[in-house]
Amino acid sequence: MAEDIFAAQGKSADVVTTYQNEPASPRPTPIMEIAPDQGTFLRLLNRVAKGDEQGIPIFAKLKDSNGDPLPINTSLFLELQPAGMTEAMKVSEVVRSIDQYQTLSISEQRNRDNIDATKLTLMAPETADDGGAVPHVDVRDIDTAYLTAESSAKIDWSKSSVYIESNAVEKHGRR
Repeated sequence: MAEDIFAAQGKSADVVTTYQNEPASPRPTPIMEIAPDQGTFLRLLNRVAKGDEQGIPIFAKLKDSNGDPLPINTSLFLELQPAGMTEAMKVSEVVRSIDQYQTLSISEQRNRDNIDATKLTLMAPETADDGGAVPHVDVRDIDTAYLTAESSAKIDWSKSSVYIESNAVEKHGRR
């Protein structure tokens, strides 16, 4: 079953919590937390039926408190913090320029011609022996996933939006 994962202008899906990034931090900081409901897990898929490239489509308009777009050199990536671990680990490529998010509207990003530019390729965790792209990443109800950013400006969620393509997120019951 597809699951809606979003944070838009102060509202969000039940499994999402938003945070402001810390521009002065020595490391990138989470801007969105994804924590599945108890008894479930979310499967993030690395391929959807739209576009030609692999990756999970993430549509975004990221703005600061003045309503200005976050700088183009803002970087984004997905992290997973499995239960029992103190640090989250990267589970996607790092997008080092958010040009595609800032120059295209959300509708234009969803367009079949542009969707490949919005995709983050899911990767084996950085702690895995064999790296590279993976077909999916599972986020169990005891784990937490994060959309993490590094930017010189602080995001304002009352003016920003992030949507993960619902066809790229499956919700399952834990066995």
